[in-house]
Amino acid sequence: MKLKDKILEIFPDAESLQLPSWLKEEVVKNNAIIKSYTWKSDRIRKIRLCELNIKNKFSAETLVIYPEFCYETPILGTEYLKMSNKKFFGAVDLHPLKMDEEYNRKYIQKYLGDLPNRDMDVSKIYDLDKYFSKKFWIKRKETDFYEDYLKVVDAYLNRFKSCLKESSQTMSSYSLHKGYDTHLAVTDPAYGILKAYFDSDFSERYISTFLFDLNFS
Repeated sequence: MKLKDKILEIFPDAESLQLPSWLKEEVVKNNAIIKSYTWKSDRIRKIRLCELNIKNKFSAETLVIYPEFCYETPILGTEYLKMSNKKFFGAVDLHPLKMDEEYNRKYIQKYLGDLPNRDMDVSKIYDLDKYFSKKFWIKRKETDFYEDYLKVVDAYLNRFKSCLKESSQTMSSYSLHKGYDTHLAVTDPAYGILKAYFDSDFSERYISTFLFDLNFS
């Protein structure tokens, strides 16, 4: 099973959304293939999935799920990287839109509190003071652990689905989502990776109109 299959299994009502007019579902260039998907579902305004494969060098799956703007629930994010089939990296989190303790109790501890804590220090890799929860799961190995990663993703997706189902509508969280996109557009290494195999124009447009489209809105 792939991450795409897991998404459609847990959100069977997901409906495909139209990609930006300039972007094809599959783009091939310089031995690199990038596939892009978007859906919407109940209480979810956008599920976006990117699959990048650079032959014999690198592959990545990245997923972000945004609730409708009328909910202040966290944004779910996952990624799994394979580097030359020698190094493997996976991460999953419910990214909090606020970092105060009340928000943490209401959304993170309530829905993720019984899940294992990460067993490695990632403070040198990520700024954990912004958009990362205390239940941020991360793992690195020299052997492929994709199947175990999918099990963790399954748990987080189902908890996220329950969180959405049980949450009440609030005032618009548009500015909170925009803050998330703006922060991730700057800190995510996607631009450098894309630019190495696609051109600068494609890389910039991909980030600003697909990966983090509220950053430039």
